[in-house]
Order: sequence, then structure tokens, then C-alpha cells
Amino acid sequence: MRRSLTGTLWRVAVFLTVCTLGIVAIIAIFGQLRFQPEQTYNAVFSSVSGLKDGNFVRVAGVEVGKVRNISIRDDTTVNVEFTTDKSVVLTEGTRAVIKYQNVVGDRFLALEEGPGGVKPLQPGQAIPLERTQPALDLDALIGGFRPLLRALDPDQANALTGQLIAVFQGQGPTISAFLAQTASATSTLADRDQLIGDVINNLNVLLGSLGDESTQLDSAVDSVAQLVKALADRKEDVRNGVAYIDAAAGSIEDLLSQARPPLQNTVHHLDRVAGTVVADHEYVEHLLDGLPDKYRLLNRQGLYGDFFSFYICDLVLKLNGKGGQPVYVKLAGQSTGRCTPK
Repeated sequence: MRRSLTGTLWRVAVFLTVCTLGIVAIIAIFGQLRFQPEQTYNAVFSSVSGLKDGNFVRVAGVEVGKVRNISIRDDTTVNVEFTTDKSVVLTEGTRAVIKYQNVVGDRFLALEEGPGGVKPLQPGQAIPLERTQPALDLDALIGGFRPLLRALDPDQANALTGQLIAVFQGQGPTISAFLAQTASATSTLADRDQLIGDVINNLNVLLGSLGDESTQLDSAVDSVAQLVKALADRKEDVRNGVAYIDAAAGSIEDLLSQARPPLQNTVHHLDRVAGTVVADHEYVEHLLDGLPDKYRLLNRQGLYGDFFSFYICDLVLKLNGKGGQPVYVKLAGQSTGRCTPK
């Protein structure tokens, strides 16, 4: 028994160890944690253009670090603190460029070698403003091509904007790729000339119909103008009406808030009564069937005024006896006159 318990404990311990290592591995992979030694540098930008903490730092497209902190300096420039692997050597000629990672706006910090000294930068030193470059203003760039993009389907628009960003950031192989996308888009528009012509013809027919009905259209516009003028002349009444409606809505809300608890209680008791009636529906149906005759008798009793006359033949008191059995006690009774048995 003891040996079996020890084996079970060992198996549980091994299972928990493997699960813990798996969880740590998942956190390290999806959290993009870095465990190799790093060194910290700074770069000064005129604008970070949407760069965020945690964005990648890349050299020649290879990830070598991450952005750690972004802060504004006293001269309104932006200081970006980033880390790199110890294997990466930055020099006095290194340039820092913010680039677009994709068309949805993600950025990364690219380190490039440029003209300048070859003396290595020490950890903690900064790349000055004249050797940094903010990201391309994508909104302004895409805005210039907005009329063209509106005529394209989503796949063509995505391909065109992706090539556009790559070309202007120097990541595209040549400008010919962008020109090829533009030519394809232009060809698409040219292939749709029949569709565009049909749309223009339909618009001409519509405008012709409106021209034939110009009198009715003028009357409709005049009626709308008169309605707007009448509303403008009575704007105080409209404003007061809206204020009264708002006050009434507030009062109704307060009333409903106060009536909610008793109404809820009433509905609860109604549910109980309905359940009782359904359970004893035969008795209730018999009672309702006999009510008309009972009401006619009561109507005859009330013919002499706002009172009822009763003639007592028997007066019996019903009591609960031992074991819940009913006990009847006769208090009064007579068998003559109206009470004579028939």
C-alpha cells in the first residue's frame, strides 16, 4: 500500500512539473519574453507616429530587442528607450527609423547603418535627432489615393496600400511593383466602363423624370420649407413640449419605481391564486354556474330597500372536533311556518 502511494505521488509530481514547464513555455512564447543579456540605448525623435512600448527593434529585418519606454523631453521631442542584444553594436553612424509593420498601423523601430563615425555607442547613450526618422504619414499618403481606392475591391485596395507603404519605406524590391498594382487597378476601372456608362444613363433617366415632375417637386420643396418655417416660429413651444415630455417621463419613471414592489407582490399572489383555482377548477366551475341563481335570489331579497330580510329556520355551528373531524352544534331551529318540511 505504501509503495503504491509513493508511485502515485511521483507520477503526480512529474505531471505537475511538465504542466508547469509547459505553462512557462507558453507564457514565454506568446508574451515574447527575452532571456538573453540586453543593453539599453535611447533615440530622440520629432514624432514617434504611434510607436508603443513593447514594439520590436529590428536590424535588417531581424528582431534584436524591444521598445521599453517612450517619454516627452522638455524641448517637445520624444525620447525612445529601447534594448538590443549584446551582440548588436551601434555606432555613431547608426540611424533609428520608425517603420510600418503592416497596413493596420503596427510599427517597429529599425536600426540602420548610415554615414558617420564608426565609434561604438556605449549603453545608455542616445541616437541624436538628426539621425532619426519618424514613420511615414500613412493617413496623408493613403488620403491622396482615396478616389482610386474607393473604386477598388477590398483585396485590390489592401494589395495597393501594402505595396505603397513598402515602396515609400524602402522595403519594396523596386518601384515597378507599385506601378504594376496601379496599372492593374486602372485596368480594372477600364474594364468596368460599361458599368459606369450604365450608371450614368440611369442617372440621366432619373434626372429626366425629376425634370418632368418639376412642378410637383417644387411644391414638395415649398411644403417642406413651410413646415420647417412653422417649426422655427414655434421653436419655444417645441422646446417647452420636449421639456414637459422629459419631466413626464421622469415622473412616470418614479411612479413605476415606487409601484414595482407592490405590483411584483400582487403578481406573485395572483400566481398562487391561479394555481389554487386551476387545482380545484371543478369546484370553481360549479360555483360560477350557480352564481346567477344566487344573485337572482339576492335581488328579490333587496326589493324592500338597501337591506336584506332573512328567516332563520336552523342555526348550526360547525366546529373542529378530535382528529380534525367536524362537530355540528345546533343553536336554534324550528319546523313550523315557513320552515315546515315539504
